[in-house]
Amino acid sequence: VSTQSTGENEIRMLQRFLPSAARSGQLVRTARASSSLDLSQYDPDQLKMMEEMCILTDFQDGLAGEATKKDVHLIDGLCMKPGGLPHRAFSVFLFNEDHELLLQKRCRDKILFPLHWANTCCSHPLADGAIFQGEQVFGEQDGAVGTIRAAQRKLHQELGISLQALPERSFRFITKVHYKAGLPGADPEWGEHEMDYILLAQRPKAEIEGCMSLNPNEVEEVRWVSQEGCKDFVQRAGDPHARDEAARDGDWISPWFGEIEKALLHPWWSRIRRGEAVPPDGQIHRLKGAQEAMDMSS
Repeated sequence: VSTQSTGENEIRMLQRFLPSAARSGQLVRTARASSSLDLSQYDPDQLKMMEEMCILTDFQDGLAGEATKKDVHLIDGLCMKPGGLPHRAFSVFLFNEDHELLLQKRCRDKILFPLHWANTCCSHPLADGAIFQGEQVFGEQDGAVGTIRAAQRKLHQELGISLQALPERSFRFITKVHYKAGLPGADPEWGEHEMDYILLAQRPKAEIEGCMSLNPNEVEEVRWVSQEGCKDFVQRAGDPHARDEAARDGDWISPWFGEIEKALLHPWWSRIRRGEAVPPDGQIHRLKGAQEAMDMSS
């Protein structure tokens, strides 16, 4: 993967989609600042995926362009820098017939939040024409329907879950969340700034586990948890940002899952346990870091 600065044409293209505070020479300096990062420390398969083309949005989720996964996640890149816009993402919450939620622990080779626990699957819809594992991807930037297509692609690639076990009709888009978070540490090199589509699904445990095959380059382990078990798990988790070693000890929770669990998840879960549908709410929930990001863009 090249560590050279973004080309002149790409810089000019991306400037059109950024707020005025992030334009012109500032964007050029940002692209060049990223070139000092030593990428040889990372897993080659994870680095290759950093060249996938993600979808930039404005703060109301309007399409605003595209950029590589690397450029949207670098701490001084397009989305993480002050005034930067979010990129589109999705988070799948898969329940079984006993109303247990499938969690995954991200593998140690992940560049973003390695060894953090998260919901079933979290990733990005790709821009039209983007390359994923040697093939072009189309139709994933088409709002909720597009994120469901992306979710099916990644559920199969990460967990081996087939389209037959989790067909498109199984998903229900319910809301969007906007958040921003850097990796743990005093001087993080990467972070997330996402417009995240929340997708719920419920399928028989036997059907999911019958085809599940964990990709070791993506997933460390998975587990099913009850609602009370999930609350306890998150409450007991260690804090990867803590300076005190004892406070850091324990399982780590990804920032998006931690914020969603705290603010939104349990009313949805309770409805599912009662056999009720969770209706779309038509909102963008501004979670941790979102308001600050919006204020910095004005």
